[in-house]
Amino acid sequence: MRKKPLLFQYGISVIVFCLALLLTHVLWPLIEPSAGTLFFAAIMIAAFYGGLGPGLLVSALSTLAIDYYFVAPFRGFELSVANMVRAGVFMLVAAMTSWLNASRKRLMEDIRERNREREKLVKQISGFNDELRNEIAAATEELSTTNDSLLQTQQRLTRSERMAVIGQMAASLAHEIGTPLNAISGHMELLASNHPEHADTQRRIQIISKQLDFIVATVKRLLERTHERRMLFQPTDLNALVREVLSLVAPTLDKQSIGHEVRFQDDLPSLYADRDGLQQVFLNLINNSVDAMAGGGKLGITTSLDSKRGSAEVLISDTGTGIDRDTLDHLFEPMWTTKASGSGFGLAIAHQIIVEHGGKIEVVAGKRKGTTFRLTLPLRSADSACIASEEVITNVA
Repeated sequence: MRKKPLLFQYGISVIVFCLALLLTHVLWPLIEPSAGTLFFAAIMIAAFYGGLGPGLLVSALSTLAIDYYFVAPFRGFELSVANMVRAGVFMLVAAMTSWLNASRKRLMEDIRERNREREKLVKQISGFNDELRNEIAAATEELSTTNDSLLQTQQRLTRSERMAVIGQMAASLAHEIGTPLNAISGHMELLASNHPEHADTQRRIQIISKQLDFIVATVKRLLERTHERRMLFQPTDLNALVREVLSLVAPTLDKQSIGHEVRFQDDLPSLYADRDGLQQVFLNLINNSVDAMAGGGKLGITTSLDSKRGSAEVLISDTGTGIDRDTLDHLFEPMWTTKASGSGFGLAIAHQIIVEHGGKIEVVAGKRKGTTFRLTLPLRSADSACIASEEVITNVA
């Protein structure tokens, strides 16, 4: 607290004394012979606001004024015991008032200092709380990111383990059926050479041979998908590839009373992709849609370009039974299927192919009926696509 100037303190004290003297003169007929009442008040005010010095000054002036104006003989000073006692009492009151006020000021200053320290401590605690809150938020975000990364790693390991099991099964299957298939093929060639004149026999032998070739090719493709292989990336016309796939499945769609609608983006640029791999993905998704529309329905395929992200997008939708929420969590896991005769390999292999392209396959949410798969494929150079494929294979391995 800023201290008042000394001259101001003494000046106020003298003014208070003068007021007390004036009021005593005015009220003297009413308060006679008690002349010290108003002077006591003046002394206490001077000592309270001015301190000990102004209080003692007003005490001395009050003693002289009372002796001069209000104690006989008037208009003179007398060194008497009464005056000495009066002066002592006045000075004692001034000293006590000044001490009490000084004590009050020290106490108030202590209280203010404690309040300042308390406010400073509260600000520090508030700062600590904000810092702790920020650290907790950062740690929570980091933990969430770590959990997401751990979950993705765990999912990749699960797929890797299941694909390893698939590889073992496929290798065992190829080994087990390889010998009988070779024997059957040899006997078919022998029958064909023994009956060259029977056209019907030759026709049936050709049918059987084609089916055997199809079985062999299927096993080879399964073995290829369960073993690490370098995909052949080359410029691919996505619209032309979809048309080719539709021509392959057209008889099946007609047989199942399934109509189809396609919407192609005409200016869709070529993308570097493994043509056979994408064809397998499209065939797998379309076959799943056909299975979901046993009583007929409609198949829709749409291609589009996202120039901002530098990617092409393919939507394959159907009006079938749809996919429940519990199934969505396991949709791309190997050896997991809801079909009574399914193997659980199709969507797992499709997912692996799309990931090796550096893309993404997902189910579009929000449809009340049917299912829509969204495939996102980046438009990139062949070298970068191959590098992405190698990285995915390395991570899975």
